[in-house]
Amino acid sequence: MEKEITIRSLALNNIRKKPWRTTALIVLIALSGAVLFASLLLTSSIRDGLAGLQNRIGADLMIVPEGFETQMESVLLSGEPNYFYLDKSIEDAVRAVPGVEKVTSQFYLTSLSESCCDFPIQIIGFDPSTDFIVKNWARKKLSEIDGAGEVILAGSNINTEKNKVTFFANAHKVTARLAKSGTGMDSVIYADITTLQKIFDDAKQKGFGFISDGDTKTKASVIFVKLADGVKPDSTTARIKGAVSGVQVIQSGRFVSGLMESISSFSVFLYAGSVLVILITVLTLAIVFSLSINERLREFSILRVLGADAKKLCSIVFTEAAILGAGGAVSGIFISALVFLPFNYAISQKINMPFVLSGVGQILLFALLTFAVLVAACLASAVYSALKVSNHEVYEGLR
Repeated sequence: MEKEITIRSLALNNIRKKPWRTTALIVLIALSGAVLFASLLLTSSIRDGLAGLQNRIGADLMIVPEGFETQMESVLLSGEPNYFYLDKSIEDAVRAVPGVEKVTSQFYLTSLSESCCDFPIQIIGFDPSTDFIVKNWARKKLSEIDGAGEVILAGSNINTEKNKVTFFANAHKVTARLAKSGTGMDSVIYADITTLQKIFDDAKQKGFGFISDGDTKTKASVIFVKLADGVKPDSTTARIKGAVSGVQVIQSGRFVSGLMESISSFSVFLYAGSVLVILITVLTLAIVFSLSINERLREFSILRVLGADAKKLCSIVFTEAAILGAGGAVSGIFISALVFLPFNYAISQKINMPFVLSGVGQILLFALLTFAVLVAACLASAVYSALKVSNHEVYEGLR
């Protein structure tokens, strides 16, 4: 029984006849697809990370010693161990400023490498009685944490053994794990101030030390401020600076918006690169299709004599382009996902920005968008060749 000749079979047959050319084109299209898919996924994950950072901060203002804004940003963004201190009495002074609704402080303790763990780790002390930030991200109810006695909260990136962490040969039970935020706060240990002081004293007795101070009673590293409804951060910032000297007030809204501007610039660069790669792909495919058509004019003339009209000849050209586009797009998306998804944590560490991997639904949406863009680009690159075939004189091609 003879096999029926269809537009699809003719297109596939031509693609198989030129394996090296076909492979080169699919590789080029796959490169475009990989770049576009990775760009979409990376920018989306960073934006989700920024949203997580804004929610995790949970305060309108952050007060640090003057000149330590950069160090504070490093703690928030990458969890990089840092230490800096101001007088804890400032907390009471800030609480008395009009417009301030809630105030809480945190104390940063930085370990000396192997003295407690396999790597330097940031241990942050907080006051559960005034805290309105850390406990909101715990995976246990607030009531369970408030009555826990020793409170240890572990970031989502901290590895624990049997739900315990060990500091200087002393094991501490983890009260709760914190939900993932995609920020540096996923890589720190939070402990109530009493427990933090105990950890410091244990280290001192065993001859170990910390880079930072251990005076948790009179010092704090950062003071977080929640403003009352309708109160403007600018005016309150001015009042705080008037009441307290030697401090720097960071407005979390401006901090996050500044990061958003940086991400926008970064996104433009990524998308511009993707567009450039796609344009190069379209131009290359257009040239290759045009040269291919010149070689196959006799073939198309024979098909025309056998009854194929101009529309069918155009369909053959577009089908070839669509098959190449689909094959290349799927390959590029697969390769990009193979690199991006398993190593997303390593990527987030390298870019030093808040990073939350997009959900499955969003990833599939980006994959479909990339597929559609690449197939459409391949079809666009075949337009000139299709017009050339449809306008070709039959007898001229048979000579």
